[in-house]
Amino acid sequence: MSSETISVAYWFFRLNGCLTITNFIVHPEKRGSQRTEADILSVRFPYRCELKTSSHPMEDYKEFLKFPNKIQIIFAELTRGECKLNKPYLQPKKKNIESILYALGVFPENCVDKVAKEIYNNQFYEDENIVFQFFAIGKEKRDTLKSKVVQLTWNEILVFIYNRMKEYYRQKVNHQQWDKYGHQLYDDSIKSSQDDFIKTWLNKLL
Repeated sequence: MSSETISVAYWFFRLNGCLTITNFIVHPEKRGSQRTEADILSVRFPYRCELKTSSHPMEDYKEFLKFPNKIQIIFAELTRGECKLNKPYLQPKKKNIESILYALGVFPENCVDKVAKEIYNNQFYEDENIVFQFFAIGKEKRDTLKSKVVQLTWNEILVFIYNRMKEYYRQKVNHQQWDKYGHQLYDDSIKSSQDDFIKTWLNKLL
């Protein structure tokens, strides 16, 4: 996966208030190759709001607003083609979901098997406090993924990034600490039309 692809997804989640790790790896219990990897791991807290006390608070992307009182844990898989999930996630015999849950430390040990079983069956888990979701990001959406999997196209992600940067450019003008892709996304959104911005970045991603 290209650095541009990872970085655009990272900035989408970051702009939506998510704490994000790229290339999250589940290591084997014994010496050998890694068991599985998530392109993006994000956590979003339930009362997140930016510029709340201003006259123009930021509104995050609609998919992040569906569970307003719960912590969202998101594993995102990225592709240049149709949206898809990493197959090892879906194979209970490999017990990768259990390893992921233990590594995250969100659920008590005696709950891990139950939570993992539901994730294998539905690619989704929800209780009174937490939502565990898969996001599949690609060029096009796929009919065969389970309904609980959030599918997003690169076009949708770029539209959000463009609008966020453009609408709040004054608030985001001081961003010396951003990485180079954050700078590029900001600069291109300020100087370009939405169509040109999307075309430029789709060419980099696809």
